[in-house]
This record gives sequence, C-alpha cells and structure tokens, in this order.
Amino acid sequence: MSVYACNDEDFTPNPNIVGLGGDTWIPTELDYWIEDNFTDPYNMEVKYRWDQSELDLNRTLVPVKENLVIPVMETVKKVWIEPYEKLAGNSFIKKLSPKKYVLVGSPKYNPNGTITLGEAEGGRKIVLYRLNWFEQTDKDLIQAIMKTVHHEFGHTMHQTTMYPAEFKYITPGGYTSSWNNVADETALKLGYVSSYACSNSDEDFVETLSRILVYGRAWFEKRVSDAKAIYTDPQKNQGLTYDPSEALRTKESYVINYMKEVWGISIYDTIEGQGLESLVQEAINEVTGSK
Repeated sequence: MSVYACNDEDFTPNPNIVGLGGDTWIPTELDYWIEDNFTDPYNMEVKYRWDQSELDLNRTLVPVKENLVIPVMETVKKVWIEPYEKLAGNSFIKKLSPKKYVLVGSPKYNPNGTITLGEAEGGRKIVLYRLNWFEQTDKDLIQAIMKTVHHEFGHTMHQTTMYPAEFKYITPGGYTSSWNNVADETALKLGYVSSYACSNSDEDFVETLSRILVYGRAWFEKRVSDAKAIYTDPQKNQGLTYDPSEALRTKESYVINYMKEVWGISIYDTIEGQGLESLVQEAINEVTGSK
C-alpha cells in the first residue's frame, strides 16, 4: 500500500498566474476620451475591451473594433443623452442612466432564431451587440441601434417608477412568449407597434415609447393608419373584437402621460418648446446627414 502526503514546502504558487488580480493596460487616447465624455460627467463606464464575464458564456461573440467605439458612443450621446438632458436636466441622466455600457462587435444569436441587439440588466448595465456593422451614414442601422438604447432606458424608467397597471389590459390577449413567430402585420392587427411588443406588457410599453422617439411621430401615425385600414377591411379584420388603431392610440396616451406626469418630459412639441421626439429626430438626422 502506498501513502501520499502533501508537503507545504513542495508547492510554491506562481505569482504571475494570468488574470489573478485583474488585467492591466496602459490607458490610451480612447480611454481618456471615454473618461472625459462618460465617466467624469455621468459616472458611466464604457467597456470595449473583451471581458467574457460580462457576457453570456453560451454564445459565440467577438469584440468591437476599437476604431468604432468613439463614433458609436458619440451617437449614443447625441441621440439619447443630450435630448433627455435638454428636457430633464443633467441630474436626471446621472440618476437614472445605466452605469455601464458593454460594447460587442457581433450579434447575439439565440436558439429560437432571433437576434439580440441589446440587453439591460437591472437598469444598471446595457450591452450593445452587432456594433462592427456600424456605419454613421446608415440611417436604418443607426435607428436600430438607438431604438435598442431608448428601449432599454425605457425599462430603467419603469423599473424605477412603474407605468399605470391599466396599460397591461389594453390588449391583454395578444401577449405571447412566441412573439418571434408573430408577423409584423399580425402584431399590428392586434394593436402592437411591433412583434416584440407582443412578448409582454413591459416590452409593449417600452417598444411604444422607443419606436415613437426613434422612428418618429409620422412613422407612428402611419402605423395607426395601417391598423385602421386592417380593421375596416372585411377580409383582414376577421376575429377582431376591437379597433387596433384605437388600442395604439390608447397606448400612446399612456406613454405620453407617464413621461409627463412621472418625469416631467413632453414627448411631442408644445407651445413651450420642443418635445423629446423631435429632439431625437433632429439628432438622428444630424448624425446620419439625413433630412
């Protein structure tokens, strides 16, 4: 029989094990830019260096290209921070903004066939994916990215102060965990701005808010008009027990009232000045060079 024993003197730990004690690097101009534009004014961390611990370990992802970090975050600042800041003040952003942005180059592909473009964790962290596709003059892409940012910030707001419970019962029958199998026209027929809005009332609320802001009031009016056309078409409205255009209008009114009553922010222009929607639209057009 053999007996093995440990001898403390036989084992000397390697003091240079990779990763223990945290990784270190020499700050670059990019790090100083992030510090000047996000960390100092908003106490916000922007992580662009690869850190798998911040992400889903079961997904294959790639880092964001460093030359895209400044254009991406400049766009985020212009289209999200500055419009809110203008209407609600610097303290509003400092109080409610997520404290960490994590930037990822690739999309996050899901088993159900969907692609995740952004995620929020408890309102304190936002992960943005698919950023290596970023092109500042591509308005459709900028709108998709910024819809995600405004969408996730909408979650932060309602997780801080909840929207009225009655919102959940405007179109309760259409919510489904299989929202990815719902066509956009079907979602519209049921009174939702998008398929993703069908997933649950929280997503419905922030989808309504973020799409009005990023795609604009004219876009929303077209959705309402298209919903009305479906309802008045005998071949398309079969089974409908309510007018989906009225459901969209009701949801819009809840969003408008919530933003004004809870946060003191007007969605649309008033005689007192610009609303959040037009400020966001101006910023998107400025960034992309559109009219």
